[in-house]
Amino acid sequence: AWFRFKSMQGMASSLLHRAGRGLSMPRSPPQLRGFASKAAGGSSSNTKDSAGRRLGVKKFGGRMVHPGVILVRQRGTKFHPGLNVGIGKDHTLYSLIEGKVKFSRTVRPEVTNVRARLRKFVNVLPIEDYHEFPKEIVEEMHVTRKRIKKNNLEMKAKLRQEREQIKKETADRIDDEVQTKQTEREARVAAFKKRMEELEAKKAASASTS
Repeated sequence: AWFRFKSMQGMASSLLHRAGRGLSMPRSPPQLRGFASKAAGGSSSNTKDSAGRRLGVKKFGGRMVHPGVILVRQRGTKFHPGLNVGIGKDHTLYSLIEGKVKFSRTVRPEVTNVRARLRKFVNVLPIEDYHEFPKEIVEEMHVTRKRIKKNNLEMKAKLRQEREQIKKETADRIDDEVQTKQTEREARVAAFKKRMEELEAKKAASASTS
């Protein structure tokens, strides 16, 4: 404030001095402009974040559960409901009876995607049926896996053979194109040489007649 007061006082004295000397007064006094007292703050974006949803398997194989206990929290059906297991609208799997948790897989041969063929299931079995349940499923799963592996190997061999055939056909086509271009170039060079010889013969004949 003191500095602003001093500057205004000096400006007033300068104007009075110019008026006493008979000089023309300025049309409009200069405008005083104040400066910012605080620095401008920056802006930021994309700084919000939400808490994790705590997804995953909550009860693993062999654990005792009661009805209503949450087994898996997930987005989508990575695990499907099996025996005595329910599914909520947010794909949460929960137990329907009291028993032990058992994970199993089934194979869908009609599906072409290898990962999608093996579908995972979560089951809750009574204690007396827990050790008798997985035998047939495990044997069937192993047999189906071997068949899938064999089919995949055959498919890979077929794809490899087709790739080699395509590579061979491409190489043959490139060789044919190179050979054709070389033959055309030789023909053009021979025609040019023949034309030059004819011109030289005509020039020699005209020189001899003259």
